[in-house]
Amino acid sequence: MRSIRQPRRAVRRLAAAALLGCAAAAPLYAAAPDPALAAAGARLFSGQTRFAAGGAACISCHAADGGGLASAGGHLAIGLGHAWVDIGPAGIEAMVANPPFAPMAAAYAEHPVSAAETAALLAFLQRSAQQPQSTGALQAHGSMLVAGGAGLAAILLALQLIWGRRKTRSTKHSIYARQARRG
Repeated sequence: MRSIRQPRRAVRRLAAAALLGCAAAAPLYAAAPDPALAAAGARLFSGQTRFAAGGAACISCHAADGGGLASAGGHLAIGLGHAWVDIGPAGIEAMVANPPFAPMAAAYAEHPVSAAETAALLAFLQRSAQQPQSTGALQAHGSMLVAGGAGLAAILLALQLIWGRRKTRSTKHSIYARQARRG
């Protein structure tokens, strides 16, 4: 009887798990996409450039962290900032070619995305996954919070100025005070 077999299996399983973990992270560390192609993908994603078949811009439903977009994007569907890592380029390409979700399928049924547009979107999503989240969207939320607070303070100050001039005593009090002085 050999009792050494069990540790070998455990080592093999551990090595296989480590290898699969590295393979899952491989898309993130792939070569950087062509900057011009990624910029074209960003324009398609944001709607600055229309799709050739007239489909809706991705940003109308999806958000994309990083990638250099000025706007965070829509919230109807899942954010695609890490789609390159989560489902990989083949998964993204398959979802663009055959949309599995009803709203996306309806939006692109008569407006398919071309292979060149898909390649540009893939380059953009790869750049989005490899770049940290842009601080532009976070700064926009912060500035909106500050502007909202300043607006609230202005409204409260205006109400205080208007409300502060109101009568604090009843009309009967002034009549009674006049009568008391005469009498």
